[in-house]
Amino acid sequence: MNQLPPTFGSYGYRFSDPKLQQLAQIWSLGWDEQSTTLYDWDGTNRRDTGKFIFQYTVSGEGAIEINGERHPLTAGHAFIVNIPGNYRYFLPQHSDKWEFIYLTLYGDVVEHYWNEIQDDIGPILTIPPDAAPVRYLLQLLENAAEKKISNAHQASGFAYQFTMELFHYCSNLEKNLSQWPETIIEAAMYAKNHYSEDISPDDMAEACGMSRYHFTRQFKQATDRTPIQYLTDLRINKAKELLQNTKYSTEEIAALIGYKNANYFNKVFKKVTETTPGKFREVNRGAMFDHH
Repeated sequence: MNQLPPTFGSYGYRFSDPKLQQLAQIWSLGWDEQSTTLYDWDGTNRRDTGKFIFQYTVSGEGAIEINGERHPLTAGHAFIVNIPGNYRYFLPQHSDKWEFIYLTLYGDVVEHYWNEIQDDIGPILTIPPDAAPVRYLLQLLENAAEKKISNAHQASGFAYQFTMELFHYCSNLEKNLSQWPETIIEAAMYAKNHYSEDISPDDMAEACGMSRYHFTRQFKQATDRTPIQYLTDLRINKAKELLQNTKYSTEEIAALIGYKNANYFNKVFKKVTETTPGKFREVNRGAMFDHH
């Protein structure tokens, strides 16, 4: 699920149903950017024990030391750790910023799959921004911002589903013959964060420090889409969601997804979907996505 660029913030949940707490439950989630070396978490010295963290780098660079070994965390890198644990994650001195999304869960099911992923893959994961776990976490953040996570059963379902998405992705890593290069992940994350603005593939190439020619070739090779196709997919997928679930006019939706006017938006939407925004809304009005 694609969403509009984030509002940085964190969300905490303290549901009291003991059965759901044993199964899978959300503790906290958020989208954050750190720019000071005061950001420093020691896994051996935390009070919130029995929790399990997934943290995914959007941009910039962070670092994590696990059992004395240091791992840089740039765009597309995630870590999964248990609390407590022999690790420390922080903003290194040479980094200007570290932007990331995170989810902290708890429960027996989460613990089982976290441990299995760590045993099979390790605590450091490389995940393209289009992968299911990242898309699902983005949707959770949108739900949290809109106050749509309102009860223990709902939150437990979200926690369980994310855990399954992550485990399924990791179980199929060997089938992915090639991971996206870091430069391509960085460009894709830039597009995800800025597609509501008037950006182009030139901006994506600049964001990852490549020439347009080499960037276009490498992006197509890694993703099976051209940069403009990728950017268009982000925008049209968001437009579909807004047409289904909001009352925004086509003019408002065009502005929200980075198009200068409704006429151009209508033209692109019809080319991609073979229908007009109006007809799409008429057929799909109110078709909410089920994430349970």
